[in-house]
Amino acid sequence: MLTLRKAKGLQVWTGPVDTGRFQFGAGALAAVPADFGEWLTVARPEFRWDANHFRMMQAALNRVTRREVTRVFFQVAIRHGKTEHNTVSYGAYRLERDPRCRILACSYNQQQADLISRRIRRLARERRVQMSGDRDTAREWETMAGGGARAVGAGAGVASVNADLILIDDPVGSREEAESQAHRDRIWDWITNDILARCEPQTAVLFTMSRWHQDDPAGRLLDRQRGRWHVIDLPGRAEPNDPLNRPVGTPLWPERLGEDWLNEKREELGEYGFASLVQGRPRPREGGMFKWAWWQLLEAIPQTGRMVRYWDLAGTEPKGRGHDPDYTAGALLCRMPDQRTAVVDVARFRKSIAARDAELERIALADRTIYPGRVRWWIEAEAGIAGEERTAALVRRLQAIGMAVHTEHATGKKTIRAEPLASATEAGNVLLCPGPWREAFRNELADFPHGLHDDQTDAASGAFTKLSIPTAVHVGDFSI
Repeated sequence: MLTLRKAKGLQVWTGPVDTGRFQFGAGALAAVPADFGEWLTVARPEFRWDANHFRMMQAALNRVTRREVTRVFFQVAIRHGKTEHNTVSYGAYRLERDPRCRILACSYNQQQADLISRRIRRLARERRVQMSGDRDTAREWETMAGGGARAVGAGAGVASVNADLILIDDPVGSREEAESQAHRDRIWDWITNDILARCEPQTAVLFTMSRWHQDDPAGRLLDRQRGRWHVIDLPGRAEPNDPLNRPVGTPLWPERLGEDWLNEKREELGEYGFASLVQGRPRPREGGMFKWAWWQLLEAIPQTGRMVRYWDLAGTEPKGRGHDPDYTAGALLCRMPDQRTAVVDVARFRKSIAARDAELERIALADRTIYPGRVRWWIEAEAGIAGEERTAALVRRLQAIGMAVHTEHATGKKTIRAEPLASATEAGNVLLCPGPWREAFRNELADFPHGLHDDQTDAASGAFTKLSIPTAVHVGDFSI
């Protein structure tokens, strides 16, 4: 008879168990299932692992096992079993497949990292992975084959650690930590300079985190390194374009944490906590110039109306090794026949100046093709003599392909320039068209003027101002 255990966020398995076809112990790699989900049903039969979100995570972890991907970021609602699945179980699974595997287990403090390490070791022992008696503490233990695990809390040094598998599980442990800019900076430096910087090419990194803040380590990773990671993004309540193809509003784990649980969590956590911890969409507390609730949503792009795309250029190259270029952002707005304004598209990227100008030319061609005769471009000129020359060269390049374009030097405070757009948004007269840019745009404006970035805000404010100029007024060398 099975002895059942409980773990956070997991459902007890009540089905039959068949372990007769598996072998255990070091050297049994050929007998260990290649599919992690198949292994789970035998190794941990006390829980159900067949929910859709587990299946998606298992597929990603199978790719890690096959060395098809080396970095996976899991952004999953709280209480949905991600630590038990991605960190504890997968760590033990890798050790059973190869007892030489070296694991680095990381969490928000040493106590939590030790707890994770002990749970991996306990499961590996149950799977008959042979342990060494030379090192056998929660902080550091070894297998007879030379693998094992080391546990480190956030901020701990790892200079002498070599790892085949790094498990970063919730590096931020509380709301207080998440709200501290200094603490977020320390944790980010630790992750990038102490953990990721020491990865060998074959080292696999699994980053599992519940979101707390726009600028938490997960937010910075998605902002600065998204292209290097395979991202599993599973909010508690389905949103448009859900990766599991759920209808909008559907719970992630309806069999266990359904509608009643989601409503209860929204009441307990409030909108701020629910948006971050359950939806993985942290947004600023209300109080900025653009309230979250002000935005109206459109289901389609307007077929008529004048358009302006305004560019806030990043005019500098990366500031040395380890630094990213600034963002370039271009917001395309449309003044509809009813005089409301639609935000049609926001392009945002980090590139060198040469690559930036090439990307602007590509977008200009797309704007002219998709919206013939409707779009005018404005570019905020770069500062300084070199900036003026770069801007002039860019304008000539764009005019050569037929784009109507003009430049200006922005004056006054950013907050003052944003006031007309904020007032129109508050009145319900600014609408957001569908697009993958929408959430990042709304998040940034909700945080303005205190957020980490303001490039999208500047671009949208500039486009809104230009659209508000009467059509009979000539500006520069063309009429808008």
